[in-house]
Amino acid sequence: MTLFGQYEIGELIGRGGMGEVHRAYDTRRNRDVALKLLPAATSGDPEFQRRFRQESYALAKLREPHVVPIHDYGEIDGRLYIDMRLVDGRCLADVIAETGPLGPERAVALVAQVADALDAAHAEGLVHRDVKPSNILVTPTDFAYVVDFGLAHAAGHTRSWATVSGATLGTLDYMAPERFENREVDARTDVYALACVLFECLTAAKPFPGTDLPSQMYAHVYLSPRRPGELVPGVPEGLDDVVVRGMAKEPSRRFASAGELARAAQEALTAAEPEPATGSVSAPMATAGVGLAAPTTALAATGAPGAAGATGTKGTEPTTTVVPTTPGPGPRAPGRGSSAGPPPAAPPGPPPTTGPVPPAASPATPTRRSRTLVLVAAAVVVVVVAALTVGLLTGFGSGSGGAGFSPGQQGASVAAGGSRPAAARSVATPTVAQTVPVGPTPGYMEVAPSGKFAYIANRQSGVVTVFDTTKNVATGTIPVPEGGPQFIDFSPDGARAYVSVTNQDYSLNEVAVIDTGTAEVVARIPTGKRPFALHVSPDGSRLYVPNHDSGSITVIDTANDAVINTIPVAPNPHWVDLSPDGTRLYAANHESNLLTTIDTGTDTIVGTTPVGLSPHSIVRMPDRPVLLNANYDANTLSVTDTDTGRVVATVPTQDHPQDITLSADNRHAYIAPVDANSIQVLDTATLQITATVPTGRGPTSIAVGPEGRQAYVTNLLDGTVTVLNIAGTA
Repeated sequence: MTLFGQYEIGELIGRGGMGEVHRAYDTRRNRDVALKLLPAATSGDPEFQRRFRQESYALAKLREPHVVPIHDYGEIDGRLYIDMRLVDGRCLADVIAETGPLGPERAVALVAQVADALDAAHAEGLVHRDVKPSNILVTPTDFAYVVDFGLAHAAGHTRSWATVSGATLGTLDYMAPERFENREVDARTDVYALACVLFECLTAAKPFPGTDLPSQMYAHVYLSPRRPGELVPGVPEGLDDVVVRGMAKEPSRRFASAGELARAAQEALTAAEPEPATGSVSAPMATAGVGLAAPTTALAATGAPGAAGATGTKGTEPTTTVVPTTPGPGPRAPGRGSSAGPPPAAPPGPPPTTGPVPPAASPATPTRRSRTLVLVAAAVVVVVVAALTVGLLTGFGSGSGGAGFSPGQQGASVAAGGSRPAAARSVATPTVAQTVPVGPTPGYMEVAPSGKFAYIANRQSGVVTVFDTTKNVATGTIPVPEGGPQFIDFSPDGARAYVSVTNQDYSLNEVAVIDTGTAEVVARIPTGKRPFALHVSPDGSRLYVPNHDSGSITVIDTANDAVINTIPVAPNPHWVDLSPDGTRLYAANHESNLLTTIDTGTDTIVGTTPVGLSPHSIVRMPDRPVLLNANYDANTLSVTDTDTGRVVATVPTQDHPQDITLSADNRHAYIAPVDANSIQVLDTATLQITATVPTGRGPTSIAVGPEGRQAYVTNLLDGTVTVLNIAGTA
């Protein structure tokens, strides 16, 4: 591992004329990424830098699910870089090399997905300029992603940035004639390359023979394109015509858009009698997960399979997907604009309401971290009940200890069955009380049920820091053997803390159980790969652990610290929360853009809801059927009615919201946008941001005690906790 700013650089996973792509770990945001480092020669060119930033900004705005999302871009130590999401898959070139010619249906389905990505880029005035099979990533469910916009250029230009370093301007086998003749390029230049890709999918051969520049230049400029059916019998004649038109020498004679080419190819399939191509391998799109036989490897790409919505129709309001109570989501054909994951959508309900939220009928016993949110007006007519005065919150006991404790004295301060103080009334504009050093890389903080102490996961230090909330001071650390603590939750009586743990290469994946009375790790429970934000059930009998890289949730019996079940879910579950009665478990599927609802009685999925891009933290309100989740890459919060499974409101936030916490009285939500170096306050009755409060660098989590007078913000890059006064004087 080598360091590059906030990134730990890992293995090389790709190389091209515009730089190298590495697997990397973003220490600021606690995630794996694909990091592209551009050549030093181009980084030093002022014109290159200007165009790079201008066009990277335009590309970063794209939200088409088949386009690689760019997390970040910029310059570190004079070197330009692009931070992209990392997803498992293989490039289309490798798929073709292994299987030979693809069946026409499969070839057209993949090209159609690529066309969606190109049309989205073209709509922003960007031309990819290097469309080829090695820049198309294919998942095991045949979901396609277009990668490497390193040569992307504004339409109308003739000179590429790459000329400053002498890099090859694209790949010769797929270059349109105008590229060799130094004419202007536009969307039709990518249409030509896409037709070349379709040819190669159907034939497993390049459009023109020869590998040197003179032969390729002559062929693309002067020779007529070959018809796929001449090489592989059984290819529908209509597809031959699509390829020939797509590769027309004059741009005006090609399809006007990539989408037009894809539609023409689909129409050619529909018109043709089904004829399996001799020697071809066809993976019908109706069978998810069978197209690729070999194991996948991590490549630079985006993962947003659910972003197109459950119906696969762009621009429509997402609706809940209800599936039978089976052990997991059933297979789904990954068609255009969709992916394997959510099954076909249920008929949409009434349009969502985006107005103010009625006041709560009455407060209920808060769940973990008082993570609750009031519901915006439902999609159907509801009766608004007047809010009652906030009373005493029943809870987990106040205990007798807490002040001046050492790490080994925490559990004695929590006694089950006691009363807890009434929640203080939260204010619209908190103030900073103080900043407290707590050791390097504090990634997550959880206040114990007594409210008298908290645990902090210092991720790269391999310790849990104990924090006295009565004095606002760190009092000691608890070593976590062999790994880095990630997230924390307490048992209802506060006697145990559960810590998700992994290490740098993810060979260690477990939950460490800490006895808070002795500050010792008393059990280590194996989980799936990269356990994330875990949650104890309201009665304390079960622990649910989302496994980010395994696409599953581990269920642990807390009585004997044993795994009793593993629930398969959509890729990359990041966060879980439970309904107040513990009958429903909710998961934020980070890379799938979904919320998943699970029946905890049967451990089966009962529904999924498409939300924004990269759902991260998730909140379930205990006194009404509401979920709120932070959409990390969309810079929004989604509010979901859990009764209907519909997103009923979307609230813009600052850059990259990573955590959400509620005030103890449920009147305000606190949002941690990690790249804004501040927190935002949301009025839960109006869904309006009431304040933005500066914190340290890289705020990653917010914790609130049961009495609701102070909130604690972990600043990952500063090694500090910002203490906020969040309650009024009355």
